[in-house]
Amino acid sequence: MSLPKIPLADWIDVLIKWMQEYFAPFFDFIQGIVTPTTDFFERILSVTPPFITILLLSLLVWLLSRFRIAVFSLIGLLLIYDLGLWETSVETIALVLTSTLISIIIGIPFGLWAGSSDRVKQIVTPILDFMQTMPAFVYLIPAVFFFALGAVPAVIASVVFAMPPTIRMTSLGLRQVSRELKEAADAFGATSWQRLVKVEIPLAKSTIMAGINQTIMLSLSMVVISSMIGAGGLGEIVLESISRLQVGLGFEAGLAIVVIAIVLDRVTQNLGNSKPVQTVQKGQKKKFPVRKWMSVVAVLVLIGLVISAYTDIGKQKEKVTLTYVSWESEIASTNVVKEVLEQQGYEVDLLETQATPMWQGVAQGDADAHVAGWLPVTAKIMAEQFKGQYEDLGANLKGARVGLVVPKYVKADSIAELNQYKDKFGGKIIGIDPGAGVMQSTEKLIRQYGLDYQLVNGSDATMTAELSKRIRNREWIVVVGWQPHWKFAEFDLKFLEDPQNVFSGEETIHTIARKGLKEDKPEVYQILDRFYWTTKDMEEVMLDIHKGMSPEKAAEKWVKNHPEKVKQWVGK
Repeated sequence: MSLPKIPLADWIDVLIKWMQEYFAPFFDFIQGIVTPTTDFFERILSVTPPFITILLLSLLVWLLSRFRIAVFSLIGLLLIYDLGLWETSVETIALVLTSTLISIIIGIPFGLWAGSSDRVKQIVTPILDFMQTMPAFVYLIPAVFFFALGAVPAVIASVVFAMPPTIRMTSLGLRQVSRELKEAADAFGATSWQRLVKVEIPLAKSTIMAGINQTIMLSLSMVVISSMIGAGGLGEIVLESISRLQVGLGFEAGLAIVVIAIVLDRVTQNLGNSKPVQTVQKGQKKKFPVRKWMSVVAVLVLIGLVISAYTDIGKQKEKVTLTYVSWESEIASTNVVKEVLEQQGYEVDLLETQATPMWQGVAQGDADAHVAGWLPVTAKIMAEQFKGQYEDLGANLKGARVGLVVPKYVKADSIAELNQYKDKFGGKIIGIDPGAGVMQSTEKLIRQYGLDYQLVNGSDATMTAELSKRIRNREWIVVVGWQPHWKFAEFDLKFLEDPQNVFSGEETIHTIARKGLKEDKPEVYQILDRFYWTTKDMEEVMLDIHKGMSPEKAAEKWVKNHPEKVKQWVGK
C-alpha cells in the first residue's frame, strides 16, 4: 500500500505566484534598498585608480587589525589587480558588504531578542536550523522569481543563507554574560537598556563578532554561487571556467576569492578580540595617538570618496544590460553585440545565467535584451511562458539546427536506430545544462521514440570535451548538438535523422528585447533590431574563442574585420 503523494511542490508554486502578485510593492521596496547600497560600495571602491584604492584598503586593514595583515592585503590585492580581476573583485566585495550589512542590521536585534527571551529562542532556533540546512542553490529559485536577475536576488539569497550565525552567536553571547554582573548592574540602578548597552553587549562582543565573521564567510560563498543568476563578480568567472573547462581561469578566480576571504576573516577576527587598555605610568611619556588620528583621516577620506563618487553621475555613459546563457554560440553573438554597442559609446553589462532566468530577466525588465532566442522548438517553453512580456525583434541568424549528433564513423543514421546500438553508445545521450530548452526537447524525444537511454546533464564544454575524448579513441557517442558550433569545423559529425520531427528541422535565433526599450534607448533598439549575421560569421568568432582567444578579443577581431556589416547594424 502506497500513501498518496503530498502535492508540496504545487503548493509552493501557488504560494510563490501569490506572493509575486500581492507582495510586489514590498519586493520593489527591498530592491530600492539593496540596489543603491550595492551601487554605493561599488562606487566607493571604483572612484579612484586601482592602485590608490588598494593602498587605501591596506591602510584601512592596518587601522582595523595588524600590520602583517595589512601587508598581506596589499600583496594579495595587487595580485588580484595583476591578474586582471580587480573590477570583478570590486563587484564581489560590494555584494558581500551589502549582504553582511543587511544581515547585521536584521540579525543582531533578533539575536538580542532571542538571548533575552527563552520563548523567542525556542521559536527562532528551528527556523535558523531550516535556513542553514537547506541547500544553498535552493535559495536562488525564489530569489529569481521575486527579483529576476542581478545583484538584488544574489544579496537576498546571501542574507537568508548567511544571517543565522549572527543571530545564534549574538544570542549565545548575551546568555554567556554572568548573572552576577547583570544583578550588579541592576543594583547600581541601571535600566534594562543601560544594562544591555553598557554591560551585556560589550561583554558579548567577541562572540557577536565571531557570528559576524561566519556571516561574512557564508555571504562570500553564496555570492559566488549566485553567479548562476547573473550576480556577476568573481563567481561569474568561476562559472565561465566551469562551463568552458578552463582550469587556469578558474584557479585565478578562486585565488582571488581566497585572498578576499582571508582579509575579511582576519579583520573581523581582530575586531572581535578585546584589547587591554594601556595606562600611562607616572613619568612616562605619552605616545602619539597614531590610530586615533588615522581614524579621523579615514573618516575624512571616506567622505571625500563619497563626494567624488557621486559628483560625476551625469558624466557616466548610458548603460545597456545584455543577458546570455553560457553556450559557445551565445558567448560569441553576445560579445559581438557588446563590442558594437561599446563602440557607439554605451557601457554594456553582461549577465551570464541559465536559459529560463535569461528570458525572465528580459521579461521583467532587469535586462535590456538577449540575442539567444532559439525558435521555434529549443526555446518554445520559455517563449510561451513569458509571452506578452517581451518584444521579439525577429531573427538575427537563420539556418541553425538542433538535434542529436554523432561522429560520421558511427553506423547509425537515425534516432530510431539508437536502441539497436544501445551497448555501443553505453545507453547515454550526453547533454548540456538541464535548464536548456534543447534538453527538454530531448527528454520528450526519448519518450516519443521509446529510447532506453539516460540523458546526462552537463554543459556545452563538458559535452564537447566528452565528444573530443571519444572521437580520439574512435568510440561511439551521441550528444545533444546544434549548429552553428565550432565542433562541426573541428570534427567530422552528422545529425541523426529525426523521422518524427521532434526537433522540427531548421531553427532561427531571435533577438528578444524588453518592453519599452524602443522608447527608453531608441539607438540601442535600432542596433539590436538590425543585428543579423550568418552561421559562417558566428563560427568564425566561436573558433577563435575555442583556440584560446578571449571572447572579448575574438569579438573585437570580428568587428574590426567586418566593418561594412557593422555599419549596417549601426545605421551608418
